[in-house]
Amino acid sequence: MHRSVLVETGGYDGDVLFENLELLRTVESVGGWVDHAPGLAVGRRPPTVRHFAGQRVRQAYDDLAEPARLARELAILPVLALASRRPALLALVAAAVVGLAELGRRRAGLEDVPRDAPLWAPLWVLERGVCVWVALTLRLTGGMPYAGTRFVRAASSRRDLAAKEGR
Repeated sequence: MHRSVLVETGGYDGDVLFENLELLRTVESVGGWVDHAPGLAVGRRPPTVRHFAGQRVRQAYDDLAEPARLARELAILPVLALASRRPALLALVAAAVVGLAELGRRRAGLEDVPRDAPLWAPLWVLERGVCVWVALTLRLTGGMPYAGTRFVRAASSRRDLAAKEGR
């Protein structure tokens, strides 16, 4: 991204929780483009358990800016509740989640990701299913508390940004 493109937009709205998505959508709203590099992995040290746990609902709140993803993740708990009545079906769902995670790992070409990482996917899916419902509840009750304030919006919609830019 060239700085000039961001300057042309007048900057992006910092009054949202999902600032990365806000930045990308703002650049796209003036005709800029985003190159995705799914095979690029940035090495990071893991946060403390406390910090990691504290970020889970906030990160799920970001999904409010992506309605299709939000709908899929809101469906997790109801699907698991239905599947739990049949252990074989629940095992099939878990196997499908592991398989999809492995497919994603291979497609992204992330050889540095441990081979056993997809085995943790069912737990992540369950955790995300819980966190997204908590995030939705927070949205309905005034927004996500973060850094001493409450954020109501996760990010601006593409439609709102296009209207702002007159496109």
